[in-house]
Amino acid sequence: MKILAIHVGHNSTVAAMEDGEIKGALSQEKLDNKKNSADFPVDAIRSLCREVGWRTDEIDKVLIASLEVFPAICYDYLFGSTPETQTSLSIAELIKRAEKGIAGRLAPKAFDRLRTIRANQLKEMGVEELQVNLKKAGLEHKSIEHIEHHTCHARAAFHSFCSTPSKKDALIFTLDGSGDGLCSTVSISRADGGWERLAETPMRSSLGGIYSNTTRFLGMKILEHEYKVMGLAPYAKSYYLKAYEKIFKPVIDLDPHNPLSFSSNVDTTKFYDYLVENAVGERFDNIAAALQHLTEDLCIRWIKSGIEKTGLRDIFVGGGVFMNVKLNQRIKDLEEVDTVCFMPSCGDESNPIGACYDYAARSGHPTKPLKDLFLGIGYSREDFVDYIEKTRLSEKYKIQEFDEIEVKIAQLLASKNVVARFHGRCEWGARSLGNRAILAHPSYMESFYTVNDLIKSRDFWMPFAPSILEEHASLYLQNYDPEKSEAPYMICTYQATEEGVAQLRAAIHQGDHTLRPQVVKKQVNPDYYRLIHEFHGLTGVGAVLNTSFNLHGYPLVATPEQAIMTFENSGLQYLALGTFLISKS
Repeated sequence: MKILAIHVGHNSTVAAMEDGEIKGALSQEKLDNKKNSADFPVDAIRSLCREVGWRTDEIDKVLIASLEVFPAICYDYLFGSTPETQTSLSIAELIKRAEKGIAGRLAPKAFDRLRTIRANQLKEMGVEELQVNLKKAGLEHKSIEHIEHHTCHARAAFHSFCSTPSKKDALIFTLDGSGDGLCSTVSISRADGGWERLAETPMRSSLGGIYSNTTRFLGMKILEHEYKVMGLAPYAKSYYLKAYEKIFKPVIDLDPHNPLSFSSNVDTTKFYDYLVENAVGERFDNIAAALQHLTEDLCIRWIKSGIEKTGLRDIFVGGGVFMNVKLNQRIKDLEEVDTVCFMPSCGDESNPIGACYDYAARSGHPTKPLKDLFLGIGYSREDFVDYIEKTRLSEKYKIQEFDEIEVKIAQLLASKNVVARFHGRCEWGARSLGNRAILAHPSYMESFYTVNDLIKSRDFWMPFAPSILEEHASLYLQNYDPEKSEAPYMICTYQATEEGVAQLRAAIHQGDHTLRPQVVKKQVNPDYYRLIHEFHGLTGVGAVLNTSFNLHGYPLVATPEQAIMTFENSGLQYLALGTFLISKS
């Protein structure tokens, strides 16, 4: 059975499943080159079907990874507005200002009613727009089913790691800003295939909403720069706790009547206004650290409560808040946890995967876990030859082909060069896992500054990450225990060992000496493994610095055109395009 699942909205994504196995997953941003694109993923649908060898008339079922679907206009504020959306947003702003005034104090329920009416109008617009877009994709006559948002998060987190039927009961946590009116759930997956939701939290008490609104308050982009706030937090001094006590602690806590859910004294959909009233004048680094402290403290108590209530110590987590790798480190280190699996790239782009798994599981079909995340589009040698000839690249750059390109890249890295690598199918999700990567020698801070200043233009406090050979993981990562939690996807941090600090200096967080590792196994990505293995033979270092192959503000590249655009508009000197090495003079 061929199932196609679609996430509509911020970072729109499509996933393809056949006979219980995810065959591919691709975000629209990979095709239109607009980071976190909210455009309907027509391009992604066509490209993914071509990659997995499907015709649209062969698709048996189409799933929408949400009960509610909103029109594209709702996401324009994330990408810049048009004259049409400016009018809509200005009306919303006028209503918001009126609510803060006398009218809002005299008739608050009237404004709640206005918001409800507007939300229903937008949902109707979303349904109409969805039908138009499905027709564009050639899917208008397919059987369509909507899957609830947090069910998708939970199913993705569990089934991506476990075959069904599974061996034992497990506990699943989901946590994000909002989706279908909720921001968190706690569920149990039974070994016999049963599925039970124990608790949920409405979106008005959203820890994820607090994090995003604080990101906006600090002058950064919501749904994109939360990782910058997390990266900034370790640089704050201990008196950030005063900001925590004043600003964040009074707002949200576990529900005293049900500690598997959250309860907020402030409607977190309006948390930005709360910050304007209560946080102006606070140091920005103190706010970042206070927010991170709130997130870690509250989530740890929440997860402990779930374990205490159920007695289950094998846990799975999903939803955008768990993109917070420092939080995940705290979870991983809990004594109460026997095993933990972190859904990689666990924002809404994971929900089409979860929708596929949910439908298969409810239909009684066995499911297979993800083998890896190389689920996107790939290119053959012939494709590269055609592209190089068509664009006449050899007239601009030196181009050489190597039978053993991994050996050549390792040699360049060992000589402290920076190399972009474009190889195989592209990674699904937010992280570079070696196939669309910028690589450098991890032992020298010159690597950090070269990549940061000439290519990435990132904030100075943001770290890069290492790709580490599996057999060297314990050398560089404190308390690395793959039996408890594996680390193949850069979704959890570890404290660096002394050897890690010494050999991976350019790939650690300079403020707290943590690492966000990708532990590379030979059987998962043999070519990338060989590259690092060759590098180790030349340098004695069993890891390389790995950051995503893109310019600042753009998504991870997916096509040769995007790769060359990035190469030409950065300080990159070398690009390995398949087996071809392209060099600037």
